[in-house]
Amino acid sequence: MLTTTERTREMFVRRCAFITFWLVLALYVLRHPVNAAHTTKALLHGLAAAADALARLVSAL
Repeated sequence: MLTTTERTREMFVRRCAFITFWLVLALYVLRHPVNAAHTTKALLHGLAAAADALARLVSAL
């Protein structure tokens, strides 16, 4: 069981990580918009391929 101090520290670290993640992402998009667009397109294409594969698997069952 975590004490109140440990829970507070854990929440602080999570908040810092969340803020840092979005800050780094925003700076990447602002400094490299073309690369960010290509990265987004590749990620979405990969997710679409995974969704298609899952749909085929489910329909085969």
